[in-house]
Amino acid sequence: MRKLFISFVTAVLLTSCSADSLMKETELDLTDTEKVYSDITLTRKVAYDLYARMRMGRDRLGSFGFLANIGGSPCMLDNATDDGAGNTTRAGGAVIPELEKFIKGGIDASKGLIGGDHPWIFYYKAIRSANTFLNNVDRSPLEDAEKISLKNQVRFLRALYHHELFRFYGALVIGDKELDPLLYDEIKRESLETTVRWIANEFKELSEPGVLPDKYDAADYGRATRGAALGYLARTLLYAASPLHKGSGVTWREAADAAYNMIEYSDNGDFYRLYEDPTTPEKSYTRLFNTRANGEVIMGFLRAPANDLYGMMPAFDPWNVNKELLTCPDQWLVDCYDMLDGSQPILGYESNTKAIINPNSGYDENSPYANRDPRLAQSILCDGATWPLVNGKPATIDLSKSYRWGSGYFLTKFLDDRIDHRKGGTTYMDFPMMRYAEILLDYAEAENEAEDTNTAREKAIAQLNRIRRRAGITTDLLAADYNQATLRERIRKERRVELCFEDHRFFDIRRWLIAKDVMRLPAVGIKKIDGEYQRVTLDTRNYNERMNLAPIPQNEVNNCPNIYQNPGY
Repeated sequence: MRKLFISFVTAVLLTSCSADSLMKETELDLTDTEKVYSDITLTRKVAYDLYARMRMGRDRLGSFGFLANIGGSPCMLDNATDDGAGNTTRAGGAVIPELEKFIKGGIDASKGLIGGDHPWIFYYKAIRSANTFLNNVDRSPLEDAEKISLKNQVRFLRALYHHELFRFYGALVIGDKELDPLLYDEIKRESLETTVRWIANEFKELSEPGVLPDKYDAADYGRATRGAALGYLARTLLYAASPLHKGSGVTWREAADAAYNMIEYSDNGDFYRLYEDPTTPEKSYTRLFNTRANGEVIMGFLRAPANDLYGMMPAFDPWNVNKELLTCPDQWLVDCYDMLDGSQPILGYESNTKAIINPNSGYDENSPYANRDPRLAQSILCDGATWPLVNGKPATIDLSKSYRWGSGYFLTKFLDDRIDHRKGGTTYMDFPMMRYAEILLDYAEAENEAEDTNTAREKAIAQLNRIRRRAGITTDLLAADYNQATLRERIRKERRVELCFEDHRFFDIRRWLIAKDVMRLPAVGIKKIDGEYQRVTLDTRNYNERMNLAPIPQNEVNNCPNIYQNPGY
């Protein structure tokens, strides 16, 4: 969809609520409202521009480089979790302050949260632009049918911006209309319950039949659909039912029902499904991230074909010359991948680095990557793995060499092994904002929490098995093997593996209230010394529980009497 590649219009960043950030228009809005909305091309451009603001990205890497970019390598949000190593792989490599504050507990209200910016300011400016569009599009010369279609799409995007803000901050200022900058003392942050119900109701109304299309023609792929509204309704309620947001009043049953409605809609109408690659079905998991139009992606942040994410490969010749590597998976994540037959290789830990091996799993510490869940090899480059095309020939990871390997693992989840990035090859690498596998996991989690019965566990596990079968795991999970608590851990583990480095783990450990446990453990990697693998500590960490919610920029709180700060800041 070429139209959606229009980058968002440069905005003037202002800093106080009393005159600025919640209300500030973009330059396009400021040009001349009469001119913009009397011109069909400019009117459409405003709407397309709003799609480009779905994700708060960093520079040319778009939403992948969420925290920082150095030398073409992105520092992803999941790298600020227990899945990420939080280090570079080049001797003397840069310390990443944007990452350090997350893993050392240094978040505060006086500094930017993402890079030097705030999601609070970024998304409220987008909300302002959406409201300006909704208030003016009716006087444009567009045909009535297109006006209605664009208004519904922009209303969806406005709800999505609120959803993203809710994930970071909890209770919000509801931006359902243009705010008068002279009446800043009337702008207030609503209760958590009011916030969640408003967002959920927007998605619910937009998910009614006929409001948004079920699908689009190929030229318009990527726009808001009825399925996207159903999906975001399900995710909003899932988050709201979670321990962090229990004050919302949303129940697990509401969340389960919303996710199940999306599943029924998708399955019965054949609108969304787990992607199966037609030529290499055994690589379906990895191929879905390089196949633009596929039935699994519900909402994606579209990017032009590129090879920039190959900066996540080792930071030396032949892989990437003079590169900084900012995102590395760690050993904690690798341990989560089951064996091919579905058994768990790691049962727990005697200490921070010594794993308790399941003797019945077939796991071999001397060959730790053999016979594992196929998603491991399709997501993470491990010792002994060969990438087929690197500067004209295959290249193999060998940890016994003296390079500075960092964690010993490299993220290849979004990469395409059919191209040679050193020879200029490009591929689709769109960010999957929401895909069908997540909806199945949402339902499994909510159903298990809603009802402590074997029937509920059977319903939940049925969805997990769909995902695991697509991955290539040969044995199904059985409800009889679990109680509610043990299935909870299994669902969380499956979610961690399936959705790794898609910006879920960052929010999951917060909404489950487990960040205080997992983010106080050191990051662990792997080295190979004298032919043996050794787990090593990469960095030590700290976590302040106030970081379960992000701080609102302090100047917003100072200047708006009814915008209160999150606890602890």
